[in-house]
Amino acid sequence: MLKAVSIEAVFYFIFTLSNYKNQHTLKKITLLALLLASMPAFSQIVNTAPYILTIPELKEWTENGPTASADLIATIPLAPRFSNPQTQFNPALTNDMQIAYLPDGMNNFGNYFGEQNQFNLYNFTHWAYIDKFVWFGGTSTQTIQIPSSPWANAAHKNGVKIFGDVFFSPTAFGGSTATLQSFLEKDANGNFIVLPKMIAIMQYYKFDGWFINQETATTPAVAVLMQEFVKKLTAEAEALGKEIMWYDAMILNGNVGWQNRLNANNSPFLQNDADGNAENGFEERVSSSMFINFFWSSASYPNASRTRATAIGRSSFDVFTGMDIWPGRNQGNFATTGNTYMARLHENTTNPITSLGLFAPNCVYNSSVFTNFNNDPTDVDSFYDAENHLFAGADLNPGIVDATGFKGLSAWVPETTVVTGSFSTNFNTGHGTKKFHAGAVESSEPWHDMNKQDILPTWQWAFSQSGILSAKWDFDKAFSGGSSLKISGNLPANNPIDLMLYKTKINLPDESTNPGTMLGYITENMSNPGVKMLVVYADEPNQKHEISLSEPVWMDIFNEWGFASGSLAGNQSREIAEIGLRFVSDTAIPNYEINFGELDITDVVLLQTATAANKTTAVTVIYPQHGNVSFVMNWPNNSTVNYKICDLQGKTAHSGNIDNAKNTTFSLPVQNLSKGTYVVTFSDKNNITETKKIIVK
Repeated sequence: MLKAVSIEAVFYFIFTLSNYKNQHTLKKITLLALLLASMPAFSQIVNTAPYILTIPELKEWTENGPTASADLIATIPLAPRFSNPQTQFNPALTNDMQIAYLPDGMNNFGNYFGEQNQFNLYNFTHWAYIDKFVWFGGTSTQTIQIPSSPWANAAHKNGVKIFGDVFFSPTAFGGSTATLQSFLEKDANGNFIVLPKMIAIMQYYKFDGWFINQETATTPAVAVLMQEFVKKLTAEAEALGKEIMWYDAMILNGNVGWQNRLNANNSPFLQNDADGNAENGFEERVSSSMFINFFWSSASYPNASRTRATAIGRSSFDVFTGMDIWPGRNQGNFATTGNTYMARLHENTTNPITSLGLFAPNCVYNSSVFTNFNNDPTDVDSFYDAENHLFAGADLNPGIVDATGFKGLSAWVPETTVVTGSFSTNFNTGHGTKKFHAGAVESSEPWHDMNKQDILPTWQWAFSQSGILSAKWDFDKAFSGGSSLKISGNLPANNPIDLMLYKTKINLPDESTNPGTMLGYITENMSNPGVKMLVVYADEPNQKHEISLSEPVWMDIFNEWGFASGSLAGNQSREIAEIGLRFVSDTAIPNYEINFGELDITDVVLLQTATAANKTTAVTVIYPQHGNVSFVMNWPNNSTVNYKICDLQGKTAHSGNIDNAKNTTFSLPVQNLSKGTYVVTFSDKNNITETKKIIVK
C-alpha cells in the first residue's frame, strides 16, 4: 500500500500505480494518498529509536544496546479469547472471518511511554471485534516500526495480537534495491543477519508478529532472496507462537504489482510450490497470512482468493482482503459504501469468503468527514460516535440491525470476550480531561495513557429499544480514571429498556461461596435510580435474569457516588455469558441521567447492609482521616481474625490479623498499598467470614 513518507505537513499528491488486472492488460489507477501530519508538540511522540529503527540500527540491536528500551516491553500477556454462538447477538454468524486493523501512521499516534498530557490523542475501544492490530507506518529510512507498550498492553488485555511493521518504500519515495540488499545481507555462514534480531525484538518487547510491507521494485534475485527470508522468519516466529503477515505488493520477478486477490503471482509468498510440481502439493509455508491490496470492486476477487487458497492448501481466512476506508480513496467512506463491500466479502449474510484487512480506520479520528477531535479536544463525542458507527452501524446500536445506512462491522463479525473469573471495570477509556480517584477530581490536567484503559463494554451501545435512551463516555464525571458511562434520555413508565454490555465467560464458584455483583453509580434521583442488573447464563442463553440490588451505600469517601450490591446465590457453578443493565421505573422520569463508574462481578457479595445480609455486620469500614482506613470490629467472639486484602483482579496485596476482634477498632496500614479499590476478606478459626470493599486514596 502506498504509505505516508512525510510527517511535517498534510497535503495530497497523485501518483500513478500499475495494477495488473490480468496477465496481459495493464490498468492504470490513480491513488490519492494522504500524508499524515506531525503530532502536536505537547505530546511526547518519538519517531526515532527505540520505537523506530533504521536497517543499520536493526543489525546492531541488542536488548542492552543504545537503541533498546525496557519502556517498550509489554507487561500484560495475551489474554485468551472466547466466543459462544448461542449468546452472540446474531447466533448465525460464523467466527471464521478475522479482522486485521491497520491505522495508518500509528507511530504518529502512539509512539509514547507513560502518561501524556494531551487528551485528544488517538484511542480505540472496540477490541472485541478485531483480531490483529498492525503498527503500520514507515518511510524510506524508518524501516522498523515497533509497537509502544501502552498500546501492546491494551491489545493484549483484550486478547488482540499486535504486530510490528517492516516498511520498504516505493522507489518514487526513496526505496531502493540497495536498501533491500542491506536488509537481506547474510553472514559468512549464509545466515540472514537481521533475522535473529527481528525474533529477539519480538521476544524482548513481547509483541506478536511482524507485518512486512515490501513496496520497492527490485530484481528477481532480490525478490527470491526476500521469499527465502520470509519463509525462515515465519518458521522461527511460528515456533514461538508468533506470526508473519506479508503484504500483496512485490512478486517473485521483483516487480511491484498489486494483485488485489490471492493468485499464482503472489501466493508464493504465502505457500510455495518448492519443487514446481503442483500435483504433489505446495510444500513450503512462507508466511502466516497475507494482506491483500485494496484495488478491487467486486466479489470476483475475494472468490478468486478463496479458490487459490484452496489450491495451495491454505485456509481462505489466512487471506486478509484489504479495504481502504479513508474517505475518497478505494473502498472509501464506510458510511456510504460499507454495506456493499462487506456483502462482497460474504457468500450471504452470515458466511464470509476471506478475512478482512481494514486499512486507515483512523479516519474516524483525523478525517474531517467524521470529526475534528484530533485538532479540537471538545469534539470528542463525534470521534466516539464515528467509531461506534464503524462497528455498530448508523443507529449506533449493535443489538438492532440497521434498516438503512451502514449496518456496522458487528452485523457481519461476531463479538468475542476475554472476561472470565472475577471482573471489575471503572469504564475508563484510558484518557480524560481530568483524572478522578474515588469520585473526586485528582487532577484537572488532560491526560492519555492506553495502559490505564479498562476492559470496555463488548457492545456499544446495545439498547433493546432505539431512540429512547442514549449512552456515551462522560469525561466530566468519573469514579476512577478519566471517564464514566453516562445514560440519559426520557425514561418511560413501566417500559423496561435493556442495555447489554459485556459478553463473558465467568464460571461462578461452587456452593461454598456467595458470589455477587456490585454497581457504582451517581444520579440526581437516588431515591429512584431506575436501574437493575441483568445477567444471562450460558445454559439459558435466551433468558435475562434480573439481579435485585441493595439500597446504595453512601460514604463521604465515595464523593456522592452510591454503591449497590446484589447476590448471585443459588447460581453457583453456572457460567455467566452476558452482563447488562435494565432501566425501569413505575413512573416516567423525564431528563433521566445516571452515570456508572464501576461494575464488579466477584466471588463474594460486597457492601451488604445489615438488612441485606440478614445479620449484624461484624466489620464496619470507616475513614477517620483523609487517606486512612479503619475497621470497627464487632466480631461474634473475641478470637483473632485474619484479614486478606486483594485487588479487584484477585491478587493478594496485603494480609494480617486482628487480635481481640469482638470490640476493637483496627487501623489498617495503608502505606504499602497503591491507590485503588480493594476487597478485604475477614475470617477466623471457626470459618466465620465477612467481606468488605475499601478505597485507598
